[in-house]
Amino acid sequence: MSLLYRAVWSDSATPDSAATVDRLRSLVTGWATEETESGPLTEGTSTFEVSQGRQRSVALRTLGPMAFEVTATDSIAGDPTEWVTTVRVIAEDDTAHLLVDLSMSSDDLARRVAVGRPKVVHELLGATAKPRLAGRHVLQGPLALPAPGVAVLTELLENPSRSLPIIVCTEPLASGDDEWLRDAASIAARAEGVAIVVTLDAPAAMSLRNALGMLAIWDVGIRVYAPGVVVRESEGWKHRYYTRARLEAFRQSTVNRIVYAVAQLSTRRRTPEAFGVFSGQEQRLADELIPRQELIVMREGLETDLQLARDEQSSLERELSNTTGHLARLKKALIDHGQTALLWGTEHEEAAAVPDAVQYTSEAAMAAQAYLTQWISLPDSAIRDLDDIDTAPEAYNWGNKTWRGLRALAAYAEDRAGGWSNGGFWEWCASGPLLGWPATPKKLSMTEGETVQNSVKLSRTRIFEVSNEVEPSGRITTLAHLKIAEGGGPLATRVYFHDDTGGTTRKIHVGLIGPHYLVPNKSPN
Repeated sequence: MSLLYRAVWSDSATPDSAATVDRLRSLVTGWATEETESGPLTEGTSTFEVSQGRQRSVALRTLGPMAFEVTATDSIAGDPTEWVTTVRVIAEDDTAHLLVDLSMSSDDLARRVAVGRPKVVHELLGATAKPRLAGRHVLQGPLALPAPGVAVLTELLENPSRSLPIIVCTEPLASGDDEWLRDAASIAARAEGVAIVVTLDAPAAMSLRNALGMLAIWDVGIRVYAPGVVVRESEGWKHRYYTRARLEAFRQSTVNRIVYAVAQLSTRRRTPEAFGVFSGQEQRLADELIPRQELIVMREGLETDLQLARDEQSSLERELSNTTGHLARLKKALIDHGQTALLWGTEHEEAAAVPDAVQYTSEAAMAAQAYLTQWISLPDSAIRDLDDIDTAPEAYNWGNKTWRGLRALAAYAEDRAGGWSNGGFWEWCASGPLLGWPATPKKLSMTEGETVQNSVKLSRTRIFEVSNEVEPSGRITTLAHLKIAEGGGPLATRVYFHDDTGGTTRKIHVGLIGPHYLVPNKSPN
């Protein structure tokens, strides 16, 4: 069971707290049964046929007149996925506390998930007078701020107690339509309860730039400011930036990515102490939903992931030491040759230079198409099924590993053109070049095993588009690949490539950047 979304807030109750709880229970009952005039739910579990062909199992638990819990489990016949929405309400000291969790479990591990707040969140927020979290108002829609109001935004960003991410959407330059406002409204609706959405017109966006510098939004777009203090000197990589061009080219997937990112942040939120009265129920549900044997399997999987992470950390530390030594020698050589200005002039990334980092895997692919075309051929057909990878918790990590791998392939092709001839890509990486890739079986494979090569069903998944200069048919079987992630399961990113650096094009031809499930190692049962 994966927790996808968690909304928590409080509201000042009426003097009659029991009446407040009863009113909220009636509202949740109407949502759970999808009946506007439904009678009260009975204690225990009831089953209902609801919209879109779903069967909904609703469990009610009351803890006196001041607290209740409703757990709704949605399923569709023949669908391997279940959605569980849990609503908890408790009143104490004239204050009502509310929590809504959305979880999902599925036998389809590669299923795409478009996350959004459950409808009951919108209804409960509308039924509470002043919903607040950590002393801040929980908004139900986008907040439009003019230029003079940007000070309100910057004050909120600087507040160390802020626990909700802030999504800032800006007006496109020289555009007369309001598509950007519709995007903001869509994001606000789906991220309701777990994020604040702010819209800025062009003058307001300029005011934000004056206040935050490069940490603002440039060339129009959307930025997600993570919780914590945000000032001009803050680290920009923590606050993801989505360009307007990216949004216009991949509108739905980008909106999905933004909503998923803030929803993932919400799942890390601790359950407030006020909900401790439900702890006994939590343990009972855990025992029912996660049998002991499954917990053992989960633990073994986590231990394996931990070992892989430690191995990778050790590998990266060795690479960092080697690279640091190399850079130190380069620095000394430049100083000895009177090139101090060149040394310090290249310390920081320039606007037109190849970027040092990206935000996610799709951006790595686009950056390769923009900056590495002299040495890498990357057709659009090679970029496949990256939505789930781009919205995974490891999106930033996987994206920059992919970017590093693509830069390594380009650097290898460039060195081959410059005369390096001591083997192929593996040997080049093993020689310790500055932009190399780890030459280890866990990170790089120059071929596939016999099982894949001898299976028509498996090998045909490795046939990718290639330049006609390499193969007249425009298709070629590609076996060499970078292993971007070992522990990511079906979503573990793979980069398949064909080495033509000794051929006509003198390039690396990338056939696939995508999840592992597109290139399986075993035939499905």
